[in-house]
Amino acid sequence: MTSNIKEAALYYANKGWKVFPVNVGQKKPLAALAPKGHKDATSDKVVIERWWTVHPNANIGLNLAASGLVCVDVDSYKEDCTFGTFMEKHELPETLIQRSARGGNHYIFACPKDAVFPGGLGVGIDVKHNGYILLAPSRFSEGVYTWMNDLTPAAAPSWLP
Repeated sequence: MTSNIKEAALYYANKGWKVFPVNVGQKKPLAALAPKGHKDATSDKVVIERWWTVHPNANIGLNLAASGLVCVDVDSYKEDCTFGTFMEKHELPETLIQRSARGGNHYIFACPKDAVFPGGLGVGIDVKHNGYILLAPSRFSEGVYTWMNDLTPAAAPSWLP
């Protein structure tokens, strides 16, 4: 994966993922280009090219539902995170994993766009679908988002919906 933000945004668009610009070093959508936030996300390469030419260092936001994806966001860096206990009772399929800037993990799964998920699974375990996450190589105050693997997102496990 490239460390060039515009190239990365175009790479995601080639996958059919819907992306949008986010303020440099933040998680807040770049209102000047995406006034509706994650709802302005697109896989249109012309639009993406324009966005990241105007703001070459903007972070990359991913509209999960519009991209047919769901993310289990695990804040494993938090002392009270219950992911280990939760996973004792559930099987985690091999899937695409991204390391967040703070050191947690994003487990990304494929799902129907109209799927319904709980907001959380335990302390430090959020389920994100009707919103967005940042994608590598976005930067946040604590660090850089990076891919842990390059797997195709597995189907969301039956225990998730």
